[in-house]
Amino acid sequence: MNELTHSFQEYAWFSVQVDQYYAATRIFARHYGALKAAYAILPHGKDWPKEFSCLPDTARDFFVAASSALNYMGTTRIFEQASFPQLASLPTDMVNFGFYTCYCFQWTLFENFIKRSVFDLLNDGFLPFEVGSELKKREFRTAALLQFIDSGEVFGHSPFSTILPISAGTLQFEECSFGDLESIRKLRNELIHAVGSASILQNTEPEKERLYERSMWILRQFAGNIFQDTQGLRMPIQ
Repeated sequence: MNELTHSFQEYAWFSVQVDQYYAATRIFARHYGALKAAYAILPHGKDWPKEFSCLPDTARDFFVAASSALNYMGTTRIFEQASFPQLASLPTDMVNFGFYTCYCFQWTLFENFIKRSVFDLLNDGFLPFEVGSELKKREFRTAALLQFIDSGEVFGHSPFSTILPISAGTLQFEECSFGDLESIRKLRNELIHAVGSASILQNTEPEKERLYERSMWILRQFAGNIFQDTQGLRMPIQ
């Protein structure tokens, strides 16, 4: 595996790990009420059965494992009644902050991968002087850098184009382009720089989930295009 392939795979797997974290946060938030209710009726002291001989082994193991896990979670005081009304919406807060955190983190992963790929090309001598000079001028201005890459000056075409399936089981697709990338970048900037309250984005949970999944699909497809184009410049077809 060459260094370029390793770099792309590292980006892709890291991105999917972030997806898993966001999904796990949502799952816990959705079941927080049920876990809290189960913890509230967990036997304590004399309420514990003295022996479990009446239970099959699998049922006994499940009861012990589940009660142990709930007891451990309870030691964090996560199931206690909120002391202040501002802290009373933990499940909603978990979904919201999970979205904000993962969305911004995913953009950082994408941006770093794009910059590393393009500037490695430049440093290794695969780009013309004029292109390299323009890239260096825009290195720390992300919007301007991405616009230049989109112009086709680097790869001969824009790598920021992909087809997004919009419904399972039917042949319906949506064309995604640089405008979609700009929308993702601008939202990420708002989530970082325009935070005014705990409810930064006034979308419902399903809307946030759809927005996240669509945005991550686009970022990973565009990163894959950059990877392919970079490989093409490094190993041109003979």
